[in-house]
Amino acid sequence: MTHVPANAVPTTNGLSIVPPSLSLPLSFTPLVERIQTVAHLVETAIAEDLSEVTQPELRQAVMHLFDGKGKRLRPFLVITTAEAAGGTLEEALPPALAVEYLHNLSLIHDDMMDSSPERHGRPTLHTRFGLNLSLLVGDLLYAKAVEQASRIRHHALRMVHILGQTAKQMCYGQFDDLYFERRPDLTIEDYLRMAARKTSALYRASCIFGMLTADADEADLQAMATFGENIGTAFQIWDDVLDLQADPLRLGKPLGLDIREGKKTLIVIHFLQHASPAARRRFLELLGKRDLNGELPEAIALLEETGSIAFARDLAIRYLVDARQHLSVLPAGPHRKLLDMYADFMLQRRH
Repeated sequence: MTHVPANAVPTTNGLSIVPPSLSLPLSFTPLVERIQTVAHLVETAIAEDLSEVTQPELRQAVMHLFDGKGKRLRPFLVITTAEAAGGTLEEALPPALAVEYLHNLSLIHDDMMDSSPERHGRPTLHTRFGLNLSLLVGDLLYAKAVEQASRIRHHALRMVHILGQTAKQMCYGQFDDLYFERRPDLTIEDYLRMAARKTSALYRASCIFGMLTADADEADLQAMATFGENIGTAFQIWDDVLDLQADPLRLGKPLGLDIREGKKTLIVIHFLQHASPAARRRFLELLGKRDLNGELPEAIALLEETGSIAFARDLAIRYLVDARQHLSVLPAGPHRKLLDMYADFMLQRRH
Protein backbone atom coordinates (compact mmCIF):
# COMPACT_ATOMS: atom_id res chain seq x y z
CA MET A 1 0.00 0.00 0.00
CA THR A 2 1.51 3.32 -1.06
CA HIS A 3 0.74 6.60 0.70
CA VAL A 4 1.29 9.53 -1.71
CA PRO A 5 0.95 13.01 -0.20
CA ALA A 6 0.06 16.01 -2.33
CA ASN A 7 3.53 17.53 -2.00
CA ALA A 8 5.34 14.32 -2.94
CA VAL A 9 7.66 13.80 -5.86
CA PRO A 10 6.35 10.65 -7.58
CA THR A 11 8.67 7.84 -8.59
CA THR A 12 8.26 4.97 -11.01
CA ASN A 13 8.55 2.37 -8.24
CA GLY A 14 5.40 2.97 -6.24
CA LEU A 15 7.13 5.08 -3.57
CA SER A 16 7.22 8.84 -3.18
CA ILE A 17 9.59 11.44 -1.81
CA VAL A 18 8.59 14.57 0.05
CA PRO A 19 11.31 17.22 -0.37
CA PRO A 20 13.44 17.29 2.81
CA SER A 21 12.46 20.86 3.70
CA LEU A 22 8.72 20.05 3.90
CA SER A 23 6.79 18.60 6.82
CA LEU A 24 5.67 15.00 7.14
CA PRO A 25 2.34 14.35 5.34
CA LEU A 26 -0.81 13.59 7.34
CA SER A 27 -1.12 10.14 5.75
CA PHE A 28 1.68 9.00 8.08
CA THR A 29 -0.20 9.96 11.26
CA PRO A 30 -1.09 6.33 12.23
CA LEU A 31 2.52 5.26 11.80
CA VAL A 32 3.91 8.26 13.67
CA GLU A 33 1.47 7.66 16.54
CA ARG A 34 2.50 4.00 16.68
CA ILE A 35 6.22 4.91 16.66
CA GLN A 36 5.61 7.41 19.47
CA THR A 37 3.67 4.82 21.49
CA VAL A 38 6.46 2.25 21.10
CA ALA A 39 9.08 4.89 21.94
CA HIS A 40 7.25 5.73 25.17
CA LEU A 41 6.98 2.06 26.13
CA VAL A 42 10.65 1.46 25.39
CA GLU A 43 11.84 4.56 27.24
CA THR A 44 9.74 3.62 30.29
CA ALA A 45 11.16 0.09 30.23
CA ILE A 46 14.71 1.42 29.85
CA ALA A 47 14.28 3.75 32.81
CA GLU A 48 13.05 0.83 34.90
CA ASP A 49 15.82 -1.47 33.66
CA LEU A 50 18.53 1.08 34.42
CA SER A 51 17.15 1.89 37.87
CA GLU A 52 19.69 -0.62 39.19
CA VAL A 53 22.47 1.86 38.34
CA THR A 54 22.87 3.60 41.69
CA GLN A 55 26.19 5.44 41.31
CA PRO A 56 25.03 9.04 40.66
CA GLU A 57 27.64 9.97 38.03
CA LEU A 58 27.25 6.73 36.08
CA ARG A 59 23.47 6.93 36.23
CA GLN A 60 23.47 10.54 35.04
CA ALA A 61 25.73 9.63 32.12
CA VAL A 62 23.79 6.59 30.95
CA MET A 63 20.42 8.33 31.24
CA HIS A 64 21.78 11.25 29.21
CA LEU A 65 21.59 8.97 26.17
CA PHE A 66 17.88 8.38 26.62
CA ASP A 67 16.78 11.91 27.58
CA GLY A 68 16.71 13.11 23.98
CA LYS A 69 14.14 12.77 21.21
CA GLY A 70 15.08 9.37 19.84
CA LYS A 71 12.53 7.80 17.50
CA ARG A 72 13.36 4.23 18.69
CA LEU A 73 12.89 2.95 15.13
CA ARG A 74 14.70 -0.33 15.73
CA PRO A 75 12.59 -1.30 18.76
CA PHE A 76 9.56 -0.37 16.67
CA LEU A 77 10.67 -2.96 14.10
CA VAL A 78 11.19 -5.65 16.75
CA ILE A 79 7.80 -5.13 18.37
CA THR A 80 5.74 -4.54 15.23
CA THR A 81 7.32 -7.49 13.40
CA ALA A 82 6.62 -9.72 16.39
CA GLU A 83 2.98 -8.63 16.59
CA ALA A 84 2.52 -8.95 12.82
CA ALA A 85 3.79 -12.55 13.03
CA GLY A 86 1.52 -13.46 15.96
CA GLY A 87 3.74 -12.60 18.92
CA THR A 88 3.04 -10.28 21.84
CA LEU A 89 4.39 -6.91 22.86
CA GLU A 90 5.33 -8.22 26.32
CA GLU A 91 7.62 -10.90 24.91
CA ALA A 92 9.05 -8.58 22.24
CA LEU A 93 10.00 -5.83 24.69
CA PRO A 94 13.25 -7.37 26.04
CA PRO A 95 14.82 -7.88 22.57
CA ALA A 96 13.56 -4.40 21.63
CA LEU A 97 15.59 -3.01 24.54
CA ALA A 98 18.57 -5.09 23.44
CA VAL A 99 18.71 -3.52 19.97
CA GLU A 100 18.20 -0.03 21.40
CA TYR A 101 21.07 -0.53 23.83
CA LEU A 102 23.33 -1.77 21.03
CA HIS A 103 22.29 1.13 18.80
CA ASN A 104 23.15 3.70 21.46
CA LEU A 105 26.46 1.99 22.12
CA SER A 106 27.29 2.45 18.43
CA LEU A 107 26.38 6.15 18.66
CA ILE A 108 28.79 6.61 21.57
CA HIS A 109 31.62 5.10 19.55
CA ASP A 110 30.64 7.00 16.39
CA ASP A 111 30.66 10.35 18.21
CA MET A 112 33.97 9.63 19.90
CA MET A 113 35.68 8.62 16.65
CA ASP A 114 34.29 11.66 14.83
CA SER A 115 35.08 13.98 17.79
CA SER A 116 31.50 15.23 17.49
CA PRO A 117 30.59 17.85 20.12
CA GLU A 118 26.83 17.54 19.56
CA ARG A 119 24.19 15.11 18.33
CA HIS A 120 20.79 16.55 17.39
CA GLY A 121 21.59 19.76 19.23
CA ARG A 122 22.60 18.08 22.51
CA PRO A 123 26.14 17.55 23.86
CA THR A 124 27.51 14.12 23.00
CA LEU A 125 28.26 11.79 25.89
CA HIS A 126 32.05 12.14 25.73
CA THR A 127 31.79 15.94 25.46
CA ARG A 128 29.73 16.20 28.64
CA PHE A 129 31.09 13.33 30.72
CA GLY A 130 34.56 12.61 29.32
CA LEU A 131 36.09 9.62 27.52
CA ASN A 132 36.54 7.32 30.51
CA LEU A 133 32.95 7.47 31.69
CA SER A 134 31.70 7.22 28.08
CA LEU A 135 33.65 4.00 27.54
CA LEU A 136 32.22 2.60 30.77
CA VAL A 137 28.67 3.47 29.68
CA GLY A 138 29.31 1.68 26.39
CA ASP A 139 30.42 -1.44 28.24
CA LEU A 140 27.36 -1.26 30.46
CA LEU A 141 25.02 -0.96 27.47
CA TYR A 142 26.49 -4.04 25.82
CA ALA A 143 26.10 -6.01 29.04
CA LYS A 144 22.48 -4.86 29.31
CA ALA A 145 21.84 -5.78 25.67
CA VAL A 146 23.05 -9.34 26.27
CA GLU A 147 21.01 -9.54 29.45
CA GLN A 148 17.82 -8.47 27.70
CA ALA A 149 18.39 -10.71 24.67
CA SER A 150 18.70 -13.70 26.99
CA ARG A 151 15.32 -13.06 28.63
CA ILE A 152 13.17 -14.34 25.77
CA ARG A 153 11.18 -17.46 26.64
CA HIS A 154 12.40 -19.40 23.59
CA HIS A 155 15.47 -19.03 21.36
CA ALA A 156 17.50 -17.14 24.00
CA LEU A 157 20.79 -18.74 22.95
CA ARG A 158 20.18 -17.92 19.29
CA MET A 159 19.26 -14.34 20.16
CA VAL A 160 22.45 -13.79 22.13
CA HIS A 161 24.45 -15.34 19.28
CA ILE A 162 22.79 -13.03 16.74
CA LEU A 163 23.40 -10.04 19.02
CA GLY A 164 27.11 -10.87 19.10
CA GLN A 165 27.26 -11.36 15.33
CA THR A 166 25.47 -8.06 14.80
CA ALA A 167 27.82 -6.15 17.10
CA LYS A 168 30.77 -7.69 15.26
CA GLN A 169 29.41 -6.65 11.86
CA MET A 170 28.78 -3.14 13.13
CA CYS A 171 32.43 -2.91 14.20
CA TYR A 172 33.58 -4.03 10.75
CA GLY A 173 31.28 -1.47 9.12
CA GLN A 174 32.47 1.34 11.39
CA PHE A 175 36.07 0.47 10.50
CA ASP A 176 35.23 0.61 6.79
CA ASP A 177 33.54 3.99 7.19
CA LEU A 178 36.45 5.34 9.21
CA TYR A 179 39.08 4.39 6.62
CA PHE A 180 37.11 5.04 3.43
CA GLU A 181 38.45 8.59 3.15
CA ARG A 182 42.00 7.19 2.82
CA ARG A 183 41.11 5.01 -0.16
CA PRO A 184 41.14 6.55 -3.65
CA ASP A 185 39.66 3.52 -5.41
CA LEU A 186 36.32 2.99 -3.64
CA THR A 187 33.47 1.39 -5.54
CA ILE A 188 29.72 1.43 -5.00
CA GLU A 189 30.02 -2.23 -3.96
CA ASP A 190 32.48 -1.19 -1.23
CA TYR A 191 29.98 1.33 0.06
CA LEU A 192 27.07 -1.12 0.06
CA ARG A 193 29.15 -3.66 1.96
CA MET A 194 29.97 -0.99 4.55
CA ALA A 195 26.30 -0.01 4.83
CA ALA A 196 25.25 -3.65 5.25
CA ARG A 197 27.64 -3.98 8.18
CA LYS A 198 27.39 -0.58 9.87
CA THR A 199 23.66 0.09 9.56
CA SER A 200 21.71 -2.77 8.00
CA ALA A 201 22.98 -5.42 10.42
CA LEU A 202 20.99 -3.98 13.33
CA TYR A 203 17.84 -3.54 11.25
CA ARG A 204 18.20 -7.14 10.12
CA ALA A 205 18.63 -8.30 13.72
CA SER A 206 15.60 -6.27 14.78
CA CYS A 207 13.35 -8.14 12.35
CA ILE A 208 14.90 -11.51 13.24
CA PHE A 209 14.31 -10.84 16.94
CA GLY A 210 10.67 -10.00 16.25
CA MET A 211 10.18 -13.20 14.26
CA LEU A 212 11.92 -15.33 16.88
CA THR A 213 9.67 -13.86 19.56
CA ALA A 214 6.68 -15.01 17.50
CA ASP A 215 8.16 -18.48 16.93
CA ALA A 216 7.98 -17.92 13.17
CA ASP A 217 9.23 -20.59 10.77
CA GLU A 218 12.71 -20.23 9.33
CA ALA A 219 11.71 -19.30 5.75
CA ASP A 220 9.49 -16.47 6.96
CA LEU A 221 12.19 -15.35 9.39
CA GLN A 222 14.76 -15.11 6.59
CA ALA A 223 12.33 -13.14 4.42
CA MET A 224 11.86 -10.59 7.18
CA ALA A 225 15.62 -10.52 7.80
CA THR A 226 15.99 -9.40 4.19
CA PHE A 227 13.26 -6.80 4.73
CA GLY A 228 15.23 -5.38 7.64
CA GLU A 229 18.53 -5.47 5.77
CA ASN A 230 17.11 -3.59 2.79
CA ILE A 231 15.40 -1.05 5.04
CA GLY A 232 18.72 -0.45 6.80
CA THR A 233 20.63 0.04 3.56
CA ALA A 234 18.01 2.52 2.35
CA PHE A 235 18.31 4.33 5.71
CA GLN A 236 22.09 4.71 5.28
CA ILE A 237 21.77 5.94 1.69
CA TRP A 238 19.04 8.39 2.65
CA ASP A 239 21.32 9.78 5.37
CA ASP A 240 23.74 10.75 2.59
CA VAL A 241 20.95 12.63 0.81
CA LEU A 242 19.75 14.38 3.98
CA ASP A 243 23.27 15.61 4.67
CA LEU A 244 23.04 17.71 1.50
CA GLN A 245 19.37 18.68 1.36
CA ALA A 246 17.76 18.62 4.83
CA ASP A 247 16.98 21.56 7.10
CA PRO A 248 20.07 21.85 9.36
CA LEU A 249 17.86 22.60 12.40
CA ARG A 250 15.89 19.39 11.89
CA LEU A 251 19.02 17.44 11.00
CA GLY A 252 20.81 18.58 14.15
CA LYS A 253 24.09 19.24 12.35
CA PRO A 254 25.46 21.65 9.72
CA LEU A 255 24.45 21.04 6.11
CA GLY A 256 27.12 19.28 4.08
CA LEU A 257 28.97 17.93 7.11
CA ASP A 258 29.97 14.78 5.21
CA ILE A 259 31.69 16.92 2.55
CA ARG A 260 33.38 19.06 5.20
CA GLU A 261 34.70 15.92 6.90
CA GLY A 262 35.89 14.40 3.61
CA LYS A 263 33.60 11.36 3.82
CA LYS A 264 33.29 9.08 0.80
CA THR A 265 29.52 8.68 0.78
CA LEU A 266 27.63 6.83 -1.93
CA ILE A 267 26.95 10.19 -3.60
CA VAL A 268 30.63 11.13 -3.60
CA ILE A 269 31.75 7.71 -4.86
CA HIS A 270 29.26 7.89 -7.75
CA PHE A 271 30.40 11.43 -8.55
CA LEU A 272 34.08 10.50 -8.63
CA GLN A 273 33.29 7.66 -11.05
CA HIS A 274 31.18 9.77 -13.45
CA ALA A 275 32.31 13.41 -13.25
CA SER A 276 34.39 15.15 -15.87
CA PRO A 277 38.09 15.58 -15.01
CA ALA A 278 37.60 19.30 -14.37
CA ALA A 279 34.57 18.78 -12.13
CA ARG A 280 36.33 15.96 -10.30
CA ARG A 281 39.41 18.10 -9.73
CA ARG A 282 37.37 21.01 -8.37
CA PHE A 283 35.28 18.82 -6.07
CA LEU A 284 38.37 17.18 -4.59
CA GLU A 285 39.61 20.68 -3.73
CA LEU A 286 36.43 21.18 -1.69
CA LEU A 287 36.13 17.71 -0.16
CA GLY A 288 37.41 17.74 3.42
CA LYS A 289 37.48 21.54 3.62
CA ARG A 290 36.13 22.33 7.09
CA ASP A 291 35.46 26.02 6.43
CA LEU A 292 33.49 25.33 3.23
CA ASN A 293 30.71 27.83 3.99
CA GLY A 294 30.13 29.90 0.82
CA GLU A 295 31.54 27.14 -1.38
CA LEU A 296 29.08 24.48 -0.20
CA PRO A 297 26.43 25.38 -2.84
CA GLU A 298 29.07 24.89 -5.52
CA ALA A 299 29.99 21.46 -4.15
CA ILE A 300 26.33 20.39 -4.02
CA ALA A 301 25.75 21.74 -7.53
CA LEU A 302 28.61 19.59 -8.86
CA LEU A 303 27.02 16.51 -7.29
CA GLU A 304 23.62 17.40 -8.73
CA GLU A 305 24.93 18.08 -12.23
CA THR A 306 26.54 14.64 -12.38
CA GLY A 307 23.30 13.01 -11.25
CA SER A 308 24.90 11.60 -8.12
CA ILE A 309 22.24 12.77 -5.66
CA ALA A 310 19.49 11.46 -7.95
CA PHE A 311 21.36 8.15 -8.21
CA ALA A 312 21.38 7.80 -4.40
CA ARG A 313 17.66 8.61 -4.17
CA ASP A 314 16.83 6.05 -6.85
CA LEU A 315 18.94 3.36 -5.21
CA ALA A 316 17.29 3.96 -1.82
CA ILE A 317 13.90 3.54 -3.50
CA ARG A 318 15.00 0.29 -5.15
CA TYR A 319 16.02 -1.15 -1.79
CA LEU A 320 12.69 -0.14 -0.26
CA VAL A 321 10.68 -1.60 -3.14
CA ASP A 322 12.53 -4.90 -2.71
CA ALA A 323 12.03 -4.77 1.07
CA ARG A 324 8.26 -4.41 0.77
CA GLN A 325 7.97 -7.53 -1.36
CA HIS A 326 9.14 -9.62 1.60
CA LEU A 327 6.22 -8.48 3.77
CA SER A 328 4.01 -10.97 1.92
CA VAL A 329 5.14 -13.69 4.38
CA LEU A 330 3.20 -11.91 7.15
CA PRO A 331 -0.57 -12.24 7.60
CA ALA A 332 -2.53 -9.24 6.33
CA GLY A 333 -3.50 -6.95 9.18
CA PRO A 334 -2.79 -3.62 10.91
CA HIS A 335 0.76 -4.49 11.96
CA ARG A 336 1.81 -5.59 8.48
CA LYS A 337 0.23 -2.38 7.16
CA LEU A 338 2.38 -0.37 9.58
CA LEU A 339 5.52 -2.12 8.33
CA ASP A 340 4.48 -1.42 4.75
CA MET A 341 3.95 2.25 5.59
CA TYR A 342 7.33 2.25 7.35
CA ALA A 343 9.07 1.73 4.00
CA ASP A 344 7.54 4.95 2.68
CA PHE A 345 8.36 6.68 5.96
CA MET A 346 12.07 6.07 5.43
CA LEU A 347 11.97 8.54 2.52
CA GLN A 348 10.03 11.15 4.51
CA ARG A 349 12.23 11.44 7.59
CA ARG A 350 14.15 14.69 8.01
CA HIS A 351 16.86 13.52 10.43
